Amino acid sequence: MGTDWSRLPDSRLEYGRVPALLDRVERDDGDTAAWDELGHRLALEHDLVSPAGFAALPRLVRLAPYSARARGLAGETVMRGAAHHGCDDLFEGLAPVIAAFGDVLDSHLPTHPADWLACLRYLLAVSATSSAPPSAPGAAPASRSAPSTRTPTAPSRP
Repeated sequence: MGTDWSRLPDSRLEYGRVPALLDRVERDDGDTAAWDELGHRLALEHDLVSPAGFAALPRLVRLAPYSARARGLAGETVMRGAAHHGCDDLFEGLAPVIAAFGDVLDSHLPTHPADWLACLRYLLAVSATSSAPPSAPGAAPASRSAPSTRTPTAPSRP
């Protein structure tokens, strides 16, 4: 079942542009203009994630093992996902995708010391989404309240 992008606005309240941008970056990771526009459309004022941003997360996670830009956008999306954004239902359904992103970060972190700080921040956000207790009735899904077993691994020093 595909994503119904016609029901998911981006941060500019437009529909359908995000999947076209994702197609572009999947074809060419070096398309800086597409990555920049995608980043602006996924987050509103550098704080809240648009509905299209949550819908883009699975595709970003698929690109994350090979693309620093995808890791960055996926990480920022997960970090911002805990905020009150009116899209809890979209975020709740992403638990398996977020767990997969944690696996990507776990394998990337020890071998890429230059990315260590950003990856650690994203990994902490992944951990927080799986271990945060509900703050109010209906505020967090049960899948987030399970204890996390993820342990960040620091890069080895030469």
